[in-house]
Amino acid sequence: MGSTGPGGAPIEEAFIILHAPPTVKRSYVIRSSEIMRHPEEGSLETAMTAPGRLSNLIGARVRSLRMARGMSVNALAAAAGVSAGIVSQIERDRANPSLNTIEKICAALGVATDAILATEPTANDPAFVARAGSHQRILVGTAPILKEMLSPPGNRSLRMMHIALPPRSENLDVVTGVGQKAGWVMEGEIRIVVDGQPARLLPGDSFQFSSMLAHSLHNDGDAPAKVFWIIVEGIVDGAF
Repeated sequence: MGSTGPGGAPIEEAFIILHAPPTVKRSYVIRSSEIMRHPEEGSLETAMTAPGRLSNLIGARVRSLRMARGMSVNALAAAAGVSAGIVSQIERDRANPSLNTIEKICAALGVATDAILATEPTANDPAFVARAGSHQRILVGTAPILKEMLSPPGNRSLRMMHIALPPRSENLDVVTGVGQKAGWVMEGEIRIVVDGQPARLLPGDSFQFSSMLAHSLHNDGDAPAKVFWIIVEGIVDGAF
């Protein structure tokens, strides 16, 4: 069950953090340029004190996409499998939804998550380029887990991201569907579980599996871990 905020408003839970106190878990999006100078844990903790960054980014975009499709708040909520209250709060910049919720809303709207999360293209750069200072970063949970979107803006079926998992954390809030997911361990040791089968991976190890399978990502150790993550949506024929 989700936690409740002031006034009893529901708060979407993004990730379950191992060995963490039972505090409210929220998600935030910040531009990487805002914390590029301090990329370590201290700066992430500072970023967590800035509520509303995620909702300020996506609220207007969700409302615009919904209205362009002639959908009511209730219709969008039903199609996404979330509550109408959450959709309303997102549009009014009063909710910090999980990435899972964002992906469900995007699927209901028939758009890629880039339509909501992507930054505007950098001036004077071609559309296929995404500069380091323009990447969106999503902080989730109390640890927090960091997801940095690496793909350039646009409606693409292939997305790249960098996931940083603090010690004793796990990513359980995943979306399954047609496509493939793959990754490469950059730092630390992780445990990935796909369709109930676990595997421990070290730096340099890689993986790939069908997005239809249940999966989760874990850092069971006392050191941080980093993973380069790729998502390919739709049917994949052969290697990519």
